Amino acid sequence: MKTITKAFLAASALTLAPIAPAGAQTVAYSDVQQVLSLSQAAKTADQQMRVTYKAFYDQLESRSRVLQAELNAAVVKFQADQKANPNNPTLAAQAKAVQDKQRAAQEELAKLSEPLERVNAYVLEQIDTRLDAAVSTAMAKKKVALLLRREAIIKNTPGTDLTQDIVAELNLLVPNVSITPPADWQPGQQQARPAGPQPAAPAQQPQGR
Repeated sequence: MKTITKAFLAASALTLAPIAPAGAQTVAYSDVQQVLSLSQAAKTADQQMRVTYKAFYDQLESRSRVLQAELNAAVVKFQADQKANPNNPTLAAQAKAVQDKQRAAQEELAKLSEPLERVNAYVLEQIDTRLDAAVSTAMAKKKVALLLRREAIIKNTPGTDLTQDIVAELNLLVPNVSITPPADWQPGQQQARPAGPQPAAPAQQPQGR
Protein backbone atom coordinates (compact mmCIF):
# COMPACT_ATOMS: atom_id res chain seq x y z
CA MET A 1 0.00 0.00 0.00
CA LYS A 2 1.27 3.39 -0.90
CA THR A 3 0.02 4.92 2.28
CA ILE A 4 2.01 2.58 4.47
CA THR A 5 3.75 4.65 7.20
CA LYS A 6 7.41 4.27 8.14
CA ALA A 7 6.66 4.61 11.84
CA PHE A 8 4.34 1.62 11.78
CA LEU A 9 6.72 -0.50 9.74
CA ALA A 10 9.54 0.26 12.16
CA ALA A 11 7.37 -1.08 14.97
CA SER A 12 6.76 -4.43 13.26
CA ALA A 13 9.14 -6.96 14.82
CA LEU A 14 10.47 -10.16 13.32
CA THR A 15 11.14 -12.61 16.13
CA LEU A 16 13.22 -15.75 16.34
CA ALA A 17 11.71 -19.19 16.10
CA PRO A 18 13.02 -22.02 18.31
CA ILE A 19 16.63 -22.84 17.48
CA ALA A 20 16.93 -25.76 15.10
CA PRO A 21 19.29 -28.67 15.80
CA ALA A 22 22.95 -28.20 14.97
CA GLY A 23 23.68 -28.77 11.32
CA ALA A 24 20.19 -27.68 10.25
CA GLN A 25 20.47 -24.03 11.21
CA THR A 26 20.00 -21.48 8.46
CA VAL A 27 20.22 -17.71 8.42
CA ALA A 28 17.71 -15.85 6.25
CA TYR A 29 16.38 -12.33 5.87
CA SER A 30 13.11 -10.62 5.07
CA ASP A 31 11.71 -7.22 4.15
CA VAL A 32 8.97 -6.25 6.61
CA GLN A 33 7.65 -3.49 4.37
CA GLN A 34 7.27 -5.91 1.46
CA VAL A 35 5.66 -8.55 3.65
CA LEU A 36 2.90 -6.18 4.75
CA SER A 37 2.36 -4.50 1.38
CA LEU A 38 2.41 -7.77 -0.59
CA SER A 39 -0.08 -9.53 1.66
CA GLN A 40 -3.44 -10.24 0.05
CA ALA A 41 -5.22 -8.54 2.93
CA ALA A 42 -3.31 -5.31 2.32
CA LYS A 43 -3.94 -5.38 -1.43
CA THR A 44 -7.65 -6.06 -1.00
CA ALA A 45 -7.97 -3.36 1.66
CA ASP A 46 -6.28 -0.85 -0.62
CA GLN A 47 -8.77 -1.59 -3.41
CA GLN A 48 -11.71 -1.35 -1.02
CA MET A 49 -10.45 1.91 0.47
CA ARG A 50 -10.26 3.56 -2.93
CA VAL A 51 -13.94 2.79 -3.43
CA THR A 52 -15.29 3.38 0.08
CA TYR A 53 -13.23 6.51 0.71
CA LYS A 54 -13.18 7.78 -2.87
CA ALA A 55 -14.34 11.26 -1.80
CA PHE A 56 -11.27 11.63 0.42
CA TYR A 57 -8.90 10.46 -2.32
CA ASP A 58 -10.52 12.77 -4.86
CA GLN A 59 -10.32 15.78 -2.56
CA LEU A 60 -6.70 15.05 -1.70
CA GLU A 61 -5.71 14.66 -5.35
CA SER A 62 -7.62 17.75 -6.45
CA ARG A 63 -6.20 19.96 -3.73
CA SER A 64 -2.71 18.59 -4.35
CA ARG A 65 -2.90 19.62 -8.01
CA VAL A 66 -4.06 23.13 -7.09
CA LEU A 67 -1.34 23.64 -4.50
CA GLN A 68 1.34 22.25 -6.82
CA ALA A 69 0.26 24.63 -9.59
CA GLU A 70 0.39 27.59 -7.20
CA LEU A 71 3.82 26.56 -5.95
CA ASN A 72 5.13 26.08 -9.49
CA ALA A 73 3.93 29.55 -10.44
CA ALA A 74 5.67 31.06 -7.43
CA VAL A 75 8.92 29.27 -8.28
CA VAL A 76 8.76 30.35 -11.93
CA LYS A 77 8.24 33.97 -10.90
CA PHE A 78 11.13 33.83 -8.46
CA GLN A 79 13.46 32.34 -11.08
CA ALA A 80 12.41 34.96 -13.63
CA ASP A 81 12.97 37.81 -11.19
CA GLN A 82 16.32 36.36 -10.18
CA LYS A 83 17.40 36.06 -13.80
CA ALA A 84 16.30 39.61 -14.58
CA ASN A 85 18.13 41.10 -11.62
CA PRO A 86 20.28 38.82 -9.45
CA ASN A 87 20.89 41.72 -7.07
CA ASN A 88 17.21 42.42 -6.48
CA PRO A 89 16.91 43.08 -2.72
CA THR A 90 13.47 41.44 -2.61
CA LEU A 91 14.72 38.05 -3.76
CA ALA A 92 15.50 36.81 -0.25
CA ALA A 93 12.01 37.61 0.96
CA GLN A 94 10.55 36.11 -2.20
CA ALA A 95 12.50 32.88 -1.69
CA LYS A 96 11.28 32.67 1.91
CA ALA A 97 7.71 33.18 0.72
CA VAL A 98 8.09 30.25 -1.67
CA GLN A 99 9.45 28.05 1.11
CA ASP A 100 6.64 29.09 3.45
CA LYS A 101 4.10 28.32 0.73
CA GLN A 102 5.58 24.88 0.22
CA ARG A 103 5.52 24.16 3.97
CA ALA A 104 1.92 25.32 4.27
CA ALA A 105 0.90 23.13 1.33
CA GLN A 106 2.53 20.07 2.88
CA GLU A 107 0.77 20.71 6.19
CA GLU A 108 -2.59 21.15 4.47
CA LEU A 109 -2.24 17.92 2.50
CA ALA A 110 -1.13 16.06 5.62
CA LYS A 111 -4.26 17.28 7.39
CA LEU A 112 -6.48 16.19 4.51
CA SER A 113 -4.89 12.73 4.47
CA GLU A 114 -5.44 12.09 8.20
CA PRO A 115 -8.71 10.12 7.73
CA LEU A 116 -7.02 7.85 5.19
CA GLU A 117 -3.93 7.43 7.36
CA ARG A 118 -6.14 6.36 10.26
CA VAL A 119 -7.88 3.71 8.17
CA ASN A 120 -4.54 2.55 6.78
CA ALA A 121 -3.09 2.23 10.28
CA TYR A 122 -6.10 0.14 11.30
CA VAL A 123 -5.61 -2.14 8.30
CA LEU A 124 -1.91 -2.61 9.00
CA GLU A 125 -2.44 -3.26 12.68
CA GLN A 126 -4.89 -6.07 11.94
CA ILE A 127 -2.37 -7.69 9.62
CA ASP A 128 0.51 -7.13 12.01
CA THR A 129 -1.22 -9.07 14.80
CA ARG A 130 -0.60 -12.26 12.77
CA LEU A 131 2.84 -11.35 11.44
CA ASP A 132 4.74 -13.06 14.25
CA ALA A 133 2.87 -16.33 13.71
CA ALA A 134 3.48 -16.14 9.96
CA VAL A 135 7.19 -15.53 10.54
CA SER A 136 7.50 -18.46 12.95
CA THR A 137 5.73 -20.86 10.59
CA ALA A 138 7.79 -19.80 7.57
CA MET A 139 11.01 -20.14 9.56
CA ALA A 140 10.06 -23.60 10.82
CA LYS A 141 9.21 -24.85 7.32
CA LYS A 142 12.52 -23.58 5.92
CA LYS A 143 14.48 -24.64 9.03
CA VAL A 144 15.64 -21.07 9.59
CA ALA A 145 17.20 -20.39 12.97
CA LEU A 146 17.96 -16.70 12.58
CA LEU A 147 15.96 -14.14 10.60
CA LEU A 148 17.40 -10.70 9.86
CA ARG A 149 15.98 -7.57 8.32
CA ARG A 150 16.95 -6.98 4.70
CA GLU A 151 18.72 -3.72 5.53
CA ALA A 152 21.13 -5.61 7.80
CA ILE A 153 22.37 -7.80 4.93
CA ILE A 154 25.64 -6.97 3.18
CA LYS A 155 25.76 -10.02 0.92
CA ASN A 156 23.41 -12.96 0.49
CA THR A 157 23.02 -16.17 -1.45
CA PRO A 158 19.97 -17.31 -3.44
CA GLY A 159 17.26 -18.86 -1.31
CA THR A 160 17.91 -16.87 1.85
CA ASP A 161 15.11 -14.34 1.29
CA LEU A 162 12.11 -15.48 3.34
CA THR A 163 9.83 -12.58 2.35
CA GLN A 164 7.56 -14.50 -0.04
CA ASP A 165 7.35 -17.45 2.35
CA ILE A 166 6.14 -15.16 5.13
CA VAL A 167 3.66 -13.50 2.79
CA ALA A 168 2.23 -16.92 1.88
CA GLU A 169 1.76 -17.82 5.55
CA LEU A 170 0.29 -14.41 6.32
CA ASN A 171 -2.25 -14.82 3.53
CA LEU A 172 -3.46 -18.03 5.16
CA LEU A 173 -3.71 -16.48 8.61
CA VAL A 174 -5.35 -13.19 7.62
CA PRO A 175 -6.88 -13.28 4.12
CA ASN A 176 -8.83 -10.06 4.65
CA VAL A 177 -9.33 -7.26 7.16
CA SER A 178 -11.83 -4.51 7.93
CA ILE A 179 -11.36 -1.00 6.55
CA THR A 180 -13.76 0.59 9.04
CA PRO A 181 -12.11 1.40 12.38
CA PRO A 182 -14.40 1.37 15.45
CA ALA A 183 -15.37 4.86 16.60
CA ASP A 184 -13.07 4.76 19.64
CA TRP A 185 -10.16 2.98 17.96
CA GLN A 186 -6.66 4.35 18.34
CA PRO A 187 -3.41 2.88 16.93
CA GLY A 188 -2.06 0.20 19.23
CA GLN A 189 -5.42 -0.89 20.62
CA GLN A 190 -6.13 -3.74 18.20
CA GLN A 191 -4.87 -6.51 20.48
CA ALA A 192 -6.39 -4.95 23.58
CA ARG A 193 -9.91 -4.68 22.12
CA PRO A 194 -12.40 -7.10 23.74
CA ALA A 195 -13.96 -9.79 21.60
CA GLY A 196 -17.30 -9.16 19.95
CA PRO A 197 -18.66 -6.68 17.45
CA GLN A 198 -17.76 -3.06 17.97
CA PRO A 199 -19.63 0.00 16.67
CA ALA A 200 -17.96 1.30 13.54
CA ALA A 201 -17.06 4.91 12.95
CA PRO A 202 -18.94 6.19 9.91
CA ALA A 203 -16.72 7.90 7.39
CA GLN A 204 -17.32 11.63 7.49
CA GLN A 205 -17.32 12.88 3.94
CA PRO A 206 -14.88 15.70 3.22
CA GLN A 207 -16.37 19.12 2.81
CA GLY A 208 -15.81 20.88 -0.47
CA ARG A 209 -13.76 24.01 -0.78
